[in-house]
Amino acid sequence: MMSDGPLPLPPLSATAARALSAAGITDLRQLDGLAEKDILALRGVGPAQLAVLRDAVTAAGLSLTDPVPRPRATGRNDNTAFVAAPGSPREWIEGLPTARRVDDGLRLLEMFNDVTGAEPVMWGPSIVGYGHHHYVYDSGREGDTLRVGFSPRASALTLYGLLGAPASVGLLETLGPHKTGKGCLYVSTLARVDGQVLRDLVAAAWAHGYDDPR
Repeated sequence: MMSDGPLPLPPLSATAARALSAAGITDLRQLDGLAEKDILALRGVGPAQLAVLRDAVTAAGLSLTDPVPRPRATGRNDNTAFVAAPGSPREWIEGLPTARRVDDGLRLLEMFNDVTGAEPVMWGPSIVGYGHHHYVYDSGREGDTLRVGFSPRASALTLYGLLGAPASVGLLETLGPHKTGKGCLYVSTLARVDGQVLRDLVAAAWAHGYDDPR
């Protein structure tokens, strides 16, 4: 059942937030039934911000009308700084400068290998990735990314793609000490989290498929 209280707008760019405020729109319910083209007509609201609003409206059980055409994939990669790279993930992990990073990296490598059944690939100089997805944003920007992956960084173990599956919310509650960021899960060391729960998170994410990190 939908809450009777206010439904705040999602985080938006400053210009988009000002445009909606100027139009008197401060609650998600006010967007229900509005045409997408009319929202785009507000100065400061572009395709990327419309996509954020669309997702928030849908999650609240509401809907926009008259959807605007979305860009089709051309196959190009607009993010050339993030591409699959040659090199052995195992050799890269074994060459890390501290024993903790090496040990945790090798344990993650074994876990991700076993759960996904896919071959690990280096993405850029420091991310071990599994699977491939070509994405297209509403802005027209597109590119390639991994489905799930990890990087044993000096500050924390960074895990990619594990937050989008429906089961992830419940699993995170029993994982142990962690932080989350934009599309990433951070843990200080594997010794402080429940290994089976982490394995279940990887399995849920891999089964769910790619989740847009936008």
